Amino acid sequence: MTEAPEKVAARWIQEINLAEQDCEMWWRSGDVVIRRYKNTDRNGKGGANAALSPQRRYAILWSNVQTLGPAIYAKKPIPVVSRRFKDEDPVGKVASEVLERCLLYSLDAYDFDGRMTEVRQDYLLPGRGQLWVRYVPHMKAVNADQDVELGEGQADEDGENVGASPVQEVAHEAGEPVQVNEEVEYEEVLCDHVAWKDWLTNPCREWADVRWVSRRGYMTRAELVERFGEEIGKEVPLDSANKGDDKEKDDPDSKFQKACVYEIWDKASRKAYWINKGLTGKALDVREDPLGLSGFFPCPPPLNATTAQDSSLPIPDYVFYQDQAEELDELTARIGKLQDALRMVGFYAGEQKTALNRVFAPGNENKLIPIDTWDAFKESGGIRGLIEWVPVDMVMMTLKGCYEARQQVITDIYQITGISDIIRGESDPNSTATAERLKGQWGSLRVRDRQKDVQKFARDAIRIKGEIIAEHFSIETMRAISGVKLLTAQEKQELQMMMQIAQQAEQAGVPVPEGLIDQSQVALMEQPTWDEVKALLTDDKLRSFRIDIETDSTIEPDENAAKMAFVEFVGAFSQLMTVASQIIPAAPYTAPVFKEMAKQSTRVFDVSREMEDAIDKAFDTAEQQPPVQPAGPPMPPPPSPLDEAKAQAEMMKAQNEQQRTQMDGMIAQADAQLGQAQIGLKQQELQLKALAIARDPEPQGTA
Repeated sequence: MTEAPEKVAARWIQEINLAEQDCEMWWRSGDVVIRRYKNTDRNGKGGANAALSPQRRYAILWSNVQTLGPAIYAKKPIPVVSRRFKDEDPVGKVASEVLERCLLYSLDAYDFDGRMTEVRQDYLLPGRGQLWVRYVPHMKAVNADQDVELGEGQADEDGENVGASPVQEVAHEAGEPVQVNEEVEYEEVLCDHVAWKDWLTNPCREWADVRWVSRRGYMTRAELVERFGEEIGKEVPLDSANKGDDKEKDDPDSKFQKACVYEIWDKASRKAYWINKGLTGKALDVREDPLGLSGFFPCPPPLNATTAQDSSLPIPDYVFYQDQAEELDELTARIGKLQDALRMVGFYAGEQKTALNRVFAPGNENKLIPIDTWDAFKESGGIRGLIEWVPVDMVMMTLKGCYEARQQVITDIYQITGISDIIRGESDPNSTATAERLKGQWGSLRVRDRQKDVQKFARDAIRIKGEIIAEHFSIETMRAISGVKLLTAQEKQELQMMMQIAQQAEQAGVPVPEGLIDQSQVALMEQPTWDEVKALLTDDKLRSFRIDIETDSTIEPDENAAKMAFVEFVGAFSQLMTVASQIIPAAPYTAPVFKEMAKQSTRVFDVSREMEDAIDKAFDTAEQQPPVQPAGPPMPPPPSPLDEAKAQAEMMKAQNEQQRTQMDGMIAQADAQLGQAQIGLKQQELQLKALAIARDPEPQGTA
């Protein structure tokens, strides 16, 4: 059911009043802190007259803020957009690169660092800092039939087009009306710093209970008419004025008069309202979910100082050492008064006025002063008997005690705030390096939590900017900002058709016209298209599943530590590449293993993604190369003198063994020849016996 306009306005005015009542005590406390930081309660005397001020103070709050500021936020964060899971995802890889480049440009072009510095100041003083992200499209009117640019539209502060409908009628030169369309010419994502009193929400205990957020702004009559139209713009009462413009308050149309406008984003209804308390009958404007963010709110959770469990309102840091700061001011004022009393003041005898004046008169150094009544002068105790000095030594002792007491109070404040000597850049020359290192570690623990809070706040704001860029920026804007070279789906289809025509012409023997196909576009055929990238970035779920947005550190790095880390990385990476260059040429299948090892080392040392891309290209190229066959057996390493001696001994041993073997063979051969000779002689002996028997066959008898 649609709520009546007057009820809408009345409801939100009541919500705003309740929220302001809830913040009233915190606002008063914040005002005290701001006045103390600015030291506005002094009597206005400065320079040489500052010592005459009855309100001498010790600027401990200013000192603490100036010390903690650079310690918790010192440099602009750099967005790091990457694939959530490091698997093969070409579309996710290109989409993350496009989104990161767009964010980098947005942070540089629109002074995100300046906004964060203002947030840091609000965080350290009243206790809360906040940013508000806006989407601003710049529109232009284009003729629907002839596609002729006719003009430029306008965008309001929340990014919606104002004053011109998407389709307008404009007069043609001949007088007849023609239909005119509007299209986006350029897009921006801006971050506004919201003053600590201008950001409101419903009273709650934690961010999860926040139902709506609001920021308060002030608009002149011209701005009201431009933003809400002439009818409503002239109806809004101008109820606020800048400081020092009292003489213009009676003029309702003065340029110094402004109207207080509340921009409210209600998460329950997912609507945005613009309300003015003086116009109770209706809302200035109501819009349905202007940005379509997943978290709905165009701002991150506020950067709060200390909070309690019963309220989300912050407690300024100064509250916790306010008593010690006031005690420090009292001691400083007392020291000033004692310093005023620290002067040479005395009393002297009037009858010796002339002589004493001559003593202290300028130009009487190293001169003797004559005394007419010397006997009386000597009897009275000389110069000591004529002058009595005020006891300045008592003032000196009291002043010394005040200085010691003040130093103790300062130490107590540093104990409360956790600001160590290391953070303030001071050290004890007699302290050891180990003691200084331990003090630095413990002294930075509480500051480290604040650094994480600031970095998380910056990351949340950048994520909102990234979501707006992903969902609202056109392909043309992303292409112009990022400079990434990709084809659209239509361009890819047209190129495929041209390549088919060229192939058919070559087959038919018809010469292909030179320049028919852009070779630079052919190289992009394997890359994802802009349409695929845009589809991934537009889908909330897919984008959150596959792409992660983080930031680097927002504190100033240690230069020596960074140099040592870089040297360590170069050494480790060089060793890895040396081993890879020896193994991969012979075994290209090992390239993926070395590639993952190299990429893991870059992640450990926090190296840029460009380095990872270069590693991918190098190892992918190496993997595609054919294996290199070895030309011959590997050359053995040169032997050592000991190895050479052993080798010579072995060689001599082998030679001796060979000679012994040869001698044994010769002896065996001689034995064999001797045996054969003996056999031959035996055979000859047998033959002779046989011949003898043949000649005398009958044996002779005995007589």
